[in-house]
Amino acid sequence: MKRLLYLLIWLPVLGSSQGQKEIDSIAIALIDKMGGVLGSLEACSFTLNTVEDQVNEAGMLERHFDSHKIYLRGPDRFTMRSRGHKGHRGYWFNGSLMTWYSFDQNNYVTIPAPGSIIRAIDSVNTTFGMQFPGADIFYPSFADDLLSHFDKISYAGIKTLDNTEYFHIIAENDTYNFQLWIENGAFYLPRKYLVLKKGSAPEIFEGTFGSWNTSASLPDEIFEFIPPKDADLISIMPKS
Repeated sequence: MKRLLYLLIWLPVLGSSQGQKEIDSIAIALIDKMGGVLGSLEACSFTLNTVEDQVNEAGMLERHFDSHKIYLRGPDRFTMRSRGHKGHRGYWFNGSLMTWYSFDQNNYVTIPAPGSIIRAIDSVNTTFGMQFPGADIFYPSFADDLLSHFDKISYAGIKTLDNTEYFHIIAENDTYNFQLWIENGAFYLPRKYLVLKKGSAPEIFEGTFGSWNTSASLPDEIFEFIPPKDADLISIMPKS
């Protein structure tokens, strides 16, 4: 999207890769191809279904599911609606303001944000902890980030999911295993990602893309938030 995207999950802090690297040039070329196609789009829409493991109050690993519908128009418009364990919520960014709205509680927060999607999402995540699933895959420096954080990056061949072929890429370091499936088609669209945090209680973060529309015509109106009747404007505190 003309260097605009930063939208899907914020990967856990990975730290820097150490020691000898094993990098497959085919894997990097495929990621660069995917990024180049996504970066050239004027607008698009897609769905994202996510799975996340979290330790609950009882100290047990609990799996959560969320679904997201996302609309993007470069360089400074997006909207997203999400349903799942955090409730029914929406996000709107119109180039200057970011709004979060809870459909369940009928309240909302509107905060100033910089004038591009990347800068806006980065800003509200850093300041308020708002998370946008899958953003890392769309970030222009995604390939460089993988090279920085992982010791091994390999191309694992072509795999078939739901009767469609995908290029399978695996990256790994001492703490994390990251996997990505890219469609073997004209647009090289991402289909699925998986982050496995290793350890005695492995945690999984997973996302599956679908319903891609790469020729979407998205009017200004869908990126503007209009408060519903009796909705409460609330404040939000910066994270410590």
